[in-house]
Amino acid sequence: MRTVRIKVIAFFIAYLIFMALNTSFYWYNIVSLRDRLIVMDNFHDLLSDILEIRRYEKNFIFYPEPESLKEAVIYLDKAKDAVAMLKDKIIEIAGQEKFDKFIDDINSYSQQLNLLAQGDNGDLIKTRALGTTMVQGAQNLLVLKQKRIHNTLLKIQYIPIVVMVSLAVLIIIFFSWQAKKVLGRLVYVQRAAEGVAKGDYTSIDQITSDDEISQLMHSAFSSMAADIENRQNQLIESRKLSSIGTLTSGIAHELNNPLNNVSLTADTMLEDFEELDPDEAKEMLGDIINEIGRASEVVRNLLDFSREGEHNMAELSVQKLINETQRLVANQLRLDKINFSTDIPAEIPQVYGDLNSLQQVFINLFINADHAMHGGGSLNVTVSHTKENYVRFDVKDTGCGMSPETIEQIFDPFFTTKPVGKGTGLGLSIIYGLIKKHEGFIKVKSKIGEGTTFSIFLPAVAVSETEAYHGQISSSNN
Repeated sequence: MRTVRIKVIAFFIAYLIFMALNTSFYWYNIVSLRDRLIVMDNFHDLLSDILEIRRYEKNFIFYPEPESLKEAVIYLDKAKDAVAMLKDKIIEIAGQEKFDKFIDDINSYSQQLNLLAQGDNGDLIKTRALGTTMVQGAQNLLVLKQKRIHNTLLKIQYIPIVVMVSLAVLIIIFFSWQAKKVLGRLVYVQRAAEGVAKGDYTSIDQITSDDEISQLMHSAFSSMAADIENRQNQLIESRKLSSIGTLTSGIAHELNNPLNNVSLTADTMLEDFEELDPDEAKEMLGDIINEIGRASEVVRNLLDFSREGEHNMAELSVQKLINETQRLVANQLRLDKINFSTDIPAEIPQVYGDLNSLQQVFINLFINADHAMHGGGSLNVTVSHTKENYVRFDVKDTGCGMSPETIEQIFDPFFTTKPVGKGTGLGLSIIYGLIKKHEGFIKVKSKIGEGTTFSIFLPAVAVSETEAYHGQISSSNN
């Protein structure tokens, strides 16, 4: 949670900085507007002084008395002081060149006005022209200042909009980022849950973030996967016992034959013990030993199949795998009138796996096929080597088949089409998990009334260069 808190705090600090900058900018524009309004008032005063000067100038035209221009000179000095005070603002607004011209016009007008005020015959037309130019200059300064104030008002007007839009964008970015992280976690949960349900735990490590919440989710799924795997191993062992129970009738028949032979031979020896010569006795004892060996082999195969322990991964012969598994169900299939056949090429490569687990896979498939063929049928195992370097096992039966809807659910835990009490629905789910652990995959093809084919793909053991070289030599010699 620390990383999340740090990110939230960082976002909050960024938000505060953003708001502080916008507030400072807004305050700066407000203060600037206030200053510009004050300057514009000064420009208004300057224009008013110049217009007042022109008023006295007009009065002089109608009443040519030099004394009437003394008031105009006073306003002119006041205008000069105003221009001097506003020098920097005028240069900022209009530029140095226009400021110099404006000063020259005022000075020239001042000279003409002083001449007229002293009773000298100055150039009245020139004075009026300079006055007009001076008024236009002051008005132009006022217009320029108004434009600058208008621009400042526009900035102040749009600042709240910019702030709100920026804030909205920032919030959208933040929540989009958070939503993306949440959706990423939800996708991870979905994939991990689907993977765990199918026995594929590789999706647990495909986490897209390293924050505390994601790590907590990863830890929880890893722990759950470990618990599920332990429980699945327990289910596998339970399934073995269930399979052994299903095979009881066939095994009883398999054990009953040698035991009957042992019993009959022992009874015969007991009855004719005194009349038997040593050669006959040895022969009968040999028969007893052979029959006991047959029974011991059946018991040993069952013990090997039901033994609980660690998975022993090794290179396995495909022929040995199928043949040893077939021996465990041979009598059951024979009693149910199932014709079992195999098609395994001699050059088929080995597979890498645990014999006990793979026997569990094929035992389940053989028993399911047996249950699907009421009254007898055919069960065939065809093995081939694919271009992708997989060994393919096609387990095909002539049973009742399955609908497409059933095929979509057969690997779901606890799904079964058998009546209540006849199956748990864990067999194919366990098969799926075991094949996944062997880095293989499984396909199903079925049609109602035409049987079912389970295709199991297991990685083939790569042939070493030495073996390949000797194989080439052997082929050339042949």
